Amino acid sequence: MQELFEVIKNSSAGGIAQSPLQIIFNLSMAMILGLVYAYVYKLTYIRKKNDLKLKKEMQSIQFTLLLLSVGGAFIWIVVADNLVRAFGLAGALSLIRFRTKVKDPSNTIKVFYAIIIGMSCGLSQYYAAIIGTVFMCFVLSVIYFIKMREKRLKKLNKAEQERLTQEIVIDDQEELTAEQTNEEV
Repeated sequence: MQELFEVIKNSSAGGIAQSPLQIIFNLSMAMILGLVYAYVYKLTYIRKKNDLKLKKEMQSIQFTLLLLSVGGAFIWIVVADNLVRAFGLAGALSLIRFRTKVKDPSNTIKVFYAIIIGMSCGLSQYYAAIIGTVFMCFVLSVIYFIKMREKRLKKLNKAEQERLTQEIVIDDQEELTAEQTNEEV
């Protein structure tokens, strides 16, 4: 068992500058901030009530946000400040092809931001990670409230148009009735 610990200790001597406790903390911070971000994403996601495709996409992206936050942290823990590792990682990641079509373009930005959360945690930039996550959640909330306001105004305008149409129809009917009574007299 002692030999196993020695092998592990010697393997990290080649470049990872963080202690195991620091790595665990970085990944945990990325997971917590990723969970917060994914939860706010879920709360602010606007879709049609019966659109199951968009619901599945929302759930999928919600998990993707969390995984990318932790994955981004892990990438930067491993790469640290080693240029050779960075190019090797870029080559390995270029083999991955994303074939999933994202219907809402803003989801692409939200996924990109999840990577930034992970990167900042992996680089031990906790203030930037926390402030950035809070700010992005605020921005998502503002966008949500703007869209909901537009939706309510649209419904209100529809209701107003229907009311005006009914008033016009009632006025027309009253005029016809009045004309008919005048003709009879």
